[in-house]
Amino acid sequence: MHNAPNTEPARTPPAGGDGSAPVPPELRTLVRDCLDDLDDLVGRYVPEVSAFDDYRAVVPPEDLRDTARSCFELLLRLIGGLPVPEDLRAVPDRLGRRRARQGVPLEPLLQAVRLDFRVLWTAFLERTRPEDLSPLTRGAVRVWEAVEFHTVHVHAAYLDQVAVLARERERERTALMGRLLSSDGRDQRLVAQAATLLQVNAQSDFAVAVAPPESQQDLRRAVATRLAGQSPHLQQHNGMLVLVVRLPPGAVAPPPAWLDGVACALGPVARGLARVPDTARVTEAIAMTMDAATARGPVTLVEAWMPVAASRLGPIAGMLADSVLGGLDGLAPHEHRRLLETVVAYCESGSVAAVSRELYCHRNTVLNRLSRFTELTGLHPTRPAEAATVLFALQCARLRTG
Repeated sequence: MHNAPNTEPARTPPAGGDGSAPVPPELRTLVRDCLDDLDDLVGRYVPEVSAFDDYRAVVPPEDLRDTARSCFELLLRLIGGLPVPEDLRAVPDRLGRRRARQGVPLEPLLQAVRLDFRVLWTAFLERTRPEDLSPLTRGAVRVWEAVEFHTVHVHAAYLDQVAVLARERERERTALMGRLLSSDGRDQRLVAQAATLLQVNAQSDFAVAVAPPESQQDLRRAVATRLAGQSPHLQQHNGMLVLVVRLPPGAVAPPPAWLDGVACALGPVARGLARVPDTARVTEAIAMTMDAATARGPVTLVEAWMPVAASRLGPIAGMLADSVLGGLDGLAPHEHRRLLETVVAYCESGSVAAVSRELYCHRNTVLNRLSRFTELTGLHPTRPAEAATVLFALQCARLRTG
């Protein structure tokens, strides 16, 4: 967003740099003639600007005539060194802000404003006798400075209004997305409004990522540098930073480069904007159970389903941990630790040889520990279904201990 310059209208005419340069009498006469014939200037100006595509669609002819009349009166008074009423001094500011609200692009606006010089100069030339051309030429700088004074102030006001509108749209979008994320996604009107503000098709696929507080700045940087042009939306929600971004057509997952190196939770793809609230809740659950300090990138539901599921079991989690692991309670702490270390390593690789290398022990030691675990718990880590139960019970035990 542009930083808009100060739009306060200048208090002195621009001619001569400080407003003190004398006005040639021939120029003052021309100014008074044109002030008496503003309709002629407006009549020259309006047809040319009305031909601009960007004006024709959004600026009514009556609006164009009224603003042109005020602008020409201001310019003529500045050129002629005449008193400028306070209401006329505010014309550039009103014009810039009005055109910004109407959606006129900046370049056509500045082109239209600078057209004032040609209209004024042409009118002056037509009213000047050949023998008076030299004095008129000496006064050309006043005409140019007046138009530049006007243009600079219109430009500044336009940028300032664009910034205001952007802040208003962001507030509106934030409020609307907050309602959507807190909803069940079934309000089709709310979904349609959110799609309009995000400038996306509501039926598109969306990626949802959530960053806990310690990695929110990393997510913001990634969005700013990698997701330009993707219409991303960042939203604070439940103490976390939520990213909602439309996936490229045909993509089944976010491109890895989008969130590479960002410790965040990455939810399943939301098939349509209406599915984003449910996906966001799942993604927030991942973020609440992940360890942002050790994560090297996005954590998905496939990777985090155990801690997420364990966190949702309530008192059942502790009961499951006791049911599966209670047989180990009588062991000495070091033996308890070695058995679980061996079981977890085996469940991760499924290879006795790999566990032996990892834990620096003989393969028979690994087999003995696995057998001892089965003897105490009744569960075989070598059987996939029972191994899953063991790992989930361990997750529930970790949850209980913090």
